[in-house]
This record gives sequence, C-alpha cells and structure tokens, in this order.
Amino acid sequence: MLVLSAGEMAALDEKTIREIGIPGIVLMENAARGAADFFLRLFPDLLYRRITVIAGSGNNAGDGFALARIFHSKGAQVSVVCLRSPQKLSGDALTNFRVIEKIGVPTTVWNESGDFDTQWEPIRKSGAIIDAILGTGIKSEVKGLYRDVIERLNGLDVPLLAVDVPSGLDATTGLALGAAVKASATATFGFYKIGHLIEPGTELVGQIEVIDIGIPPGLVQSAGIQRYWLTEELVSSWIEPRHPAIHKGRAGHVCVLSGSLGKTGAAALVCQGAGRAGAGLVTLFIPESLNSILEVKLTETMTLPIAETSGQTPSSCALHQILDFLKGKQALAIGPGISTNEDTANLVRQLLPNLPCPTVLDADAITAISESPEILRKAGVPLVLTPHPGEMARLCHCSVSDVQRNRLESASKFSRDYGVVLVLKGHRTIIAAPDGRLAINSTGNPAMAGGGTGDTLTGIIAGLLAQGFDAFQGACLGVYVHGAACDRIFDGFSTRGLLATDMLDEIPAVLGQLEGGEPPQP
Repeated sequence: MLVLSAGEMAALDEKTIREIGIPGIVLMENAARGAADFFLRLFPDLLYRRITVIAGSGNNAGDGFALARIFHSKGAQVSVVCLRSPQKLSGDALTNFRVIEKIGVPTTVWNESGDFDTQWEPIRKSGAIIDAILGTGIKSEVKGLYRDVIERLNGLDVPLLAVDVPSGLDATTGLALGAAVKASATATFGFYKIGHLIEPGTELVGQIEVIDIGIPPGLVQSAGIQRYWLTEELVSSWIEPRHPAIHKGRAGHVCVLSGSLGKTGAAALVCQGAGRAGAGLVTLFIPESLNSILEVKLTETMTLPIAETSGQTPSSCALHQILDFLKGKQALAIGPGISTNEDTANLVRQLLPNLPCPTVLDADAITAISESPEILRKAGVPLVLTPHPGEMARLCHCSVSDVQRNRLESASKFSRDYGVVLVLKGHRTIIAAPDGRLAINSTGNPAMAGGGTGDTLTGIIAGLLAQGFDAFQGACLGVYVHGAACDRIFDGFSTRGLLATDMLDEIPAVLGQLEGGEPPQP
C-alpha cells in the first residue's frame, strides 16, 4: 500500500474533484460512512454511548458533521460542539453542517469569552468523542482554545475517535505540533499518511484503518508516488515458490566477513540468517585462530580461515585472499563483530572499490567508513547499509536526535547522496533507495531489542540478494521477514526475552506464507 504526505493527499483529492468529476461532498460521504463502520466494529456499543463530535472549521469538521448525521440516523444520542463559529465554514463542511441543523442534531458553539469549565462539563460526561478539530492541513503549532481542548480530551477515559488524523499531529512528519490528541482509533481516508506510521505519530493514532473514499487507481498511479507500507500483501507479490529442479548451486552463494575474538556469535548469526533466507551456500571468512570455534558452532556453513591482526580480527593482509574467493559468488555481508581495529577498518575500505557482488554493510563495517562515506560511491555493485540510529548519526555527522527527528528524510537523503540502499533500523524500520523509492516496515515488536537481532537481519538480506532480488526489494523483504519471524513468537505475548536465535526457525514459515503455502497441520 502507498503512503502519502499531507500535500500528496490534498493534490489527489483536488484532482479527483476537478479532473475526474467526483464531487467533494461524495468523497466526504464515503469517508464518513467508512469511518462509522470502522468505529462501530471497534466499539460495538458505540450507538448506546453519548457521542460528542468536536469540530473545528475546515473539511475535517465536515467529516465530523457527516458522522454526527450517520450516528444520529442510527439512533445514537449525538451532539456537536463547534470550537469556531459556523460562519467560518464553507463548501462541503458548510453543507454538512446545514444538514445536521435541519435534522435536529443538538449543536453548540464554543464561547471563547465564556467560562471554560462550564462549557467543558457536557463534553466531560460524554461516552465517546469524535475528534474532528484539525485535519491534515495543519502547518503551525496548536495554540489557544484548540490546545486547551486537546489537552483536556487526552485526560478523558472514553474512546477518542480521530477523523483522518488525530488533531495536532503533522500528517507528514509524525510530530505533534504543540499538542495532539492521543486517539483510541483513527479512520484515515484514501491512504496512510507518513505521520500515521512513524514515531511519535504511531503512539497517537491508536488502532488505524484506511477508508477507501473512491479515488480512481489510475489517478494514483499517475501521481508517481513510490513510498510504500510493507505489508504481507505487498511483499508476497515479490516472491514465488522455487522451481522444483533448483539446487544449491543455483540458489546463491553468500560470503560473510564477520567475527573476531569475543564476537564469534555475530558471525554465526549472520551465516544462519543467510541460510534460513534460502541461500544455497554460505561461506564465512573468519580470523584463522578462530576457525576451529566456528567449525564446531556452524554445521551448514563453510569457513575460510583468513589472515588476522594481533587482536584476532580480520587483517588487511587478507584482501587478495577474500577477493579471489569472491569471484563468481552472488552476495557478501560485511561487518558484524569484526571490531573497530584500524587495520580491520582498512580492510573494509580496501574491499569497497573492488567488490564483485552485491554487498550488505552493517555494524563495524559502517563504523569503518563513517569518517569518509564518500568511499561508498566507488563501489561498482549494489550496496545495502543497515545502520541503527547511533551508526546513522556517525555516518551523517550529526546527533541521534537529529536522525530520529526526521527518519524518512535522513534515510532518503543519505541514500540519494551516496547511491546505496539505506535500512534505518528501529521501530518502523525505513528502507530508502537512491531512485526515490522508500518503504516503512509494518512488522516487528519491542522484544527484538536485544543483541544479535541486527546480525540476523544482515544475513537474511544477504541471503535474498544472493537469490537475485534487487537491493531495494531484497532489503524490504528481509526487513519484513525478520520482523514477522519475531512476531510469530512474541507479538502480543511479551515485550522482552527474545533471543536472536529464536527467530531463525520461524523464517521458513514466514517465507512459505509469502509464497502462498499452507502451514503444516499439527
């Protein structure tokens, strides 16, 4: 599913009205009816509650008025509070206001010079609130009466049902503009907006559903939007079952440069992730003194002992040995657990201009190039970088808070500037491609906050690249599968206690589901 900015959504609405000829009042009616159905599914007793619609003065208010009419017609006790005079209404919002007046929906207009608490009392006694104060067009900080009302609403112990976007939430950045409603549920119209899906917006929308309001698919396609919400429906269209005659030699060979003294577990996790993702063969480049450890620890993975530093980390002396072995291989993963040893960092920097196959860089490999990321441009093969926010801050020479404040732009800009696919890990991991494609992941849970989960992801993505997926799709599919494997174990059950190895056995089940397979019967 596509994800839009507030401006993109407004442009689609406008084109639907002006170019296609679907009246705005029809789009508003479709939105309200879909929202009503969604809210009733979530709260089956909603019609038996005292519902208050709190409206501002724009089209968001018009959606609220339409909802008031729909619930009133279903027999609910509904009232409307207008925070601005109806004289400020225009267009479709004014039309819907006049309708609720004529059918007798009780309506009051807030008197800003009157006593706040007296006017608040009827709202406080509500059994449910429909938030139709501010929509996606908000651009400045919420102040005055709107802010006071929003802050009071957040203190009520009743369902807060947001129309399109919780009031005060920037639909493009996900930031609260001064104050924002913390909704129990949000019915959004047409498409997800960016702000619904990234922090802190994710904490404000509650349960969310996209309502189809009738925007023609052809109009959407012509808009050229390349921002995606990674769902099972989308990623399953990228993968299909293997041909029955496939063999390991045709399923891709992944090479892994990972591990050092004390960090052999990272190497094992990368290799196991690549194998579970379906790579036919996996070979680990490991410091020669550690080879015996990994030969015991790993059964399916082959190992190639390489020259090491005095600290038992990969040495730059291994450069030609590695490059020679890489000939004819399909993917390489570099970084987890190789250490920040300067000679090892030199090995990474020397490898980049000479790489013969698509490569995933993670962890210590990212640190190795963080002082001079320009070296990424010298690679003649597709690169996927998988930084966490701290590593991203080092790459961009900024603070972690700078990265987190606008994760989409941070990922997109770096991807464009250096010609790499950038996987910015975290809640709702973001994947950006140099050609402008961008995806937000829908899977994963807080139990993944533990050592080794990123190493497994590196292996999964490398395994998919080796099987022929392009860098963007391979990264997207890898991130989705990684989170979905963890969700099969822990989602809704616990927020802690997951080990990186726990997810490995679940990866084939997730892949099989995406291929359209039926799970085995117990």
